Amino acid sequence: MLCLAAVYLQGGWRRDDPAVYQFYAQHFWESLGHPRLPSEYPPLSVLPFGLTLLAPGGSGLDAFAMGMAALFAAGFFAFRRWSSDSKAWTYVVYALTAEVGTLLFRYDLLPALMVVAGIWLLERRRFGPVYALIGMGTLLKLFPLALLPVVVIAQWRVGIAPGDRQGWRRPALGVGLCAVIVAAGFGGALLIDPSHALGSVTYFLQRPVEVESMPATLMWLGSLGGVSITAVYSHTSFALTGPLSPAASVLCDAVLIVGVLWVLWRQVTGRITASYATVAVLLVVICTSHVLCPQYLLWVIPALATVQGFQWRWLPPFAMTSLIYPFLFHFAAHANPPGYTDGLLPAVALRNVLLVACAVTFIVATPVLVSARRAGEPLFLCPSAGRAHGSNAL
Repeated sequence: MLCLAAVYLQGGWRRDDPAVYQFYAQHFWESLGHPRLPSEYPPLSVLPFGLTLLAPGGSGLDAFAMGMAALFAAGFFAFRRWSSDSKAWTYVVYALTAEVGTLLFRYDLLPALMVVAGIWLLERRRFGPVYALIGMGTLLKLFPLALLPVVVIAQWRVGIAPGDRQGWRRPALGVGLCAVIVAAGFGGALLIDPSHALGSVTYFLQRPVEVESMPATLMWLGSLGGVSITAVYSHTSFALTGPLSPAASVLCDAVLIVGVLWVLWRQVTGRITASYATVAVLLVVICTSHVLCPQYLLWVIPALATVQGFQWRWLPPFAMTSLIYPFLFHFAAHANPPGYTDGLLPAVALRNVLLVACAVTFIVATPVLVSARRAGEPLFLCPSAGRAHGSNAL
């Protein structure tokens, strides 16, 4: 109810991205003779953008917010049906704490709930639909593609049972299905609008270090030692540039590669389940990316809720995210001259330290699992739970 009330609050922050969504929806759905695809979003993003056309004029932005509210509520009932009541409320508390300014005004909740659906399917060893979900999710937002190795490893581990000589065949078919879906989506986009078909990839690669990212925090810490930084507004977001920008980005990229490989290795050796690996990979990606917008935390919040349940330690970084956006960003945008106020960059640094600490704790402290040794046993056993999880261990 509080987030719905925010639809009618004063301030341009609540309409910035929905207005962009409406622009793209109009230029695609109302110009099907010569449709234009979004410049910075994957092709299927035009589907949720179409919500802005359900009401006339400026009311279309409110229609989008109401559509996201309905999706959020649907996610709650899906949690109650496929997970548990406690985890459903964890999903609600986490999302409302972290995303006051973005929950109803961005569409990231849609691919995030698709990831959760993939986790529930993994727990039931229904791998084919998971590959399809990853492909469709990639055409909405690029981040679900990072989860493809997790699913491949999970299915491969199921196929290593004695006597199964086709352990790699099924994952290969799944990867092929995902590749066909992604190729069909971007291939169709190239036919419809060649100039914008791959914009989501090129746009991301061209963006400078976004102010909320970990590389930006490293640059700000360097500025305390005398290394200059410059505040810029680029690619519709606040960013930082300076001499430390390349080094900070390379360092975080290295941590990204090492972190993801380490998580996958733990999954391969049976130390963590596919569900835990899914959340761990998302956390590594978010914490090391050179772009970290507030809505990116929505990528992991539903998955974290269903895998781990409620943990108090996540509330401080989530609450800091809502403080940063929209409130501190609002003050920065209206400063004279416009720029970063004294509190913005320290608040971002504190949030990032808390977020990384929580992420490291989650990744390191996951339950140790061992693979079953006899045919007919569950694939993984979780000693910390004191019982076999059977197929749900995946």
